This record gives sequence, C-alpha cells and structure tokens, in this order.
Amino acid sequence: MADYLITSLNQARPKGWFELVVEGRPPFFIDAEAILRHSLRTGDTIFEAKFRKIREEGDIAWLKYRAMQILSRRMISERDLRRKLSEERRPKDIREAVISQLKGYGFLDDMQFATSFVRTQMAHGPKSRPYLKKKLFEKGIYDPLATEAISRQLEGFDEKAAVKAIAEKKYKTVKHLPPQKAKLRVVNFLKSRGFSWGAIRDAIAEIFEDRGSEYE
Repeated sequence: MADYLITSLNQARPKGWFELVVEGRPPFFIDAEAILRHSLRTGDTIFEAKFRKIREEGDIAWLKYRAMQILSRRMISERDLRRKLSEERRPKDIREAVISQLKGYGFLDDMQFATSFVRTQMAHGPKSRPYLKKKLFEKGIYDPLATEAISRQLEGFDEKAAVKAIAEKKYKTVKHLPPQKAKLRVVNFLKSRGFSWGAIRDAIAEIFEDRGSEYE
C-alpha cells in the first residue's frame, strides 16, 4: 500500500475548515475535528487506507455543512438539494448517503416542503390545483406526493368564490378597456392560473352580466 506525505495543512474558508494537501493527490477540505481525531500534521506520512478514510470523512462533513447552510436559509426539495450538492463535485455515493442522513434526521422532508409551498402560494392569492401541481413539479415534487400536499391545503377551498374574487380584482385593472377586450384579459388571466372553465365562465357572467359564451 502507498504512503502519502502531508505537504500542507492550512486554514481555509469558511472558518473551521482546513485544506489538506497530500503529495501526489488533489487537495481537499477537512474540518478541525478530523485533524484532531487523526492527529494530522504537516510532514506526517499516512497509509493509503487512512488517506481514503480521511478523504471520505472530509467529503461527508463538507456536504453536510453545505446542506445545512442551504436548509437554514429556506426549505428546499430533495431534488433541488441534490442538484446543489452535486455542484460540490463529491462522489455520488457520498452525496446520496448525506441526503439519506438528512432525511432520517428530519431536515429534508418533501411532504413538509410541498405543503409549506402550497400554503405560501395560497397566501398570495387563490390558485387552482393544476397551477399548484405545475409549480410543485417545477420544484421537483411529483405525484402522488404533490396531489396529497395540495389536497391537505385546499380542503374546504371554494374555487368558485375564489375565482370570482380574483376576476373582480383583475377587472379593476382593465375596466378602462372596451368590454370585449376587458373580458378577454380577465379570462386569459384566470386561465393562466389553471382554473376550470366552468368557474371562469360563472365569474365572467356575474361580472359582465352575460355567459361569456364567445370565449368557449
């Protein structure tokens, strides 16, 4: 087995991390705990097995550190965290092990993320189920989890009343336009939110006092 000479062990950023340089191998980061645990010093020689262990521990510690940095700022889906951690260029098996640990600790939970995301979306104004499902898909949340998260948050949701309220609000911004053009603007806006045509038609009928059949 090969021996490796530690040629450099210097403090790096962020604080508490060190760059370990071993002769003939690419440098990598380890934390202060690893240095103490393995009694590492510049000029020491380590066996290949120990080098591999230190490297693996360093990669795991670094990915956990980066993951917690990300998760402390905002909730994120498992898919998006995986993408961000892949940018760190660490082995895939180590990345997956870290993600598995984070899920086990409860730091990474797609259902919790999805329900929170839907709740936030609805807090900024009612949205349709298709619209919410599309947004969740963009965040890496797929069925059946997406449907369950939406159902949890939209229990008792009155789509008809919500569409009418949104239509009235939108109409105030376009009522200066000719009636037909104003109708079209409101209809297209509601369609972009994924609401059903039945709910849109009823809202248009109440606002413009007709059935809006020309938009069918």
